[in-house]
Amino acid sequence: MPEYTISTADGDDWPPLGVSRAEALRPRSRQCEILQDDALLRFRTGSTTVEASWELAGTWYVHVDGAPSLEAADRMVNEMADRLGEATGKQAVHHRVTD
Repeated sequence: MPEYTISTADGDDWPPLGVSRAEALRPRSRQCEILQDDALLRFRTGSTTVEASWELAGTWYVHVDGAPSLEAADRMVNEMADRLGEATGKQAVHHRVTD
């Protein structure tokens, strides 16, 4: 299960989103079923389940389970980072932690 971090490039402790956490992070290009949206954001798209939690100051920690390939997981998290950038009006970055 690949894991990632997502944050704004300037590392805001808690960037104001202006929309719900689910709206700020879920990929727009995929049909997503929101399973949980409180301390943990969890959604399913196809056979893939994604969990995003606020772990460290300025950082979302993302687990992707069941993606068809590592490249597909990378693309999904890239889109999540793009959505965070749109929601905050700041550049967002992501990094794969493990594969």
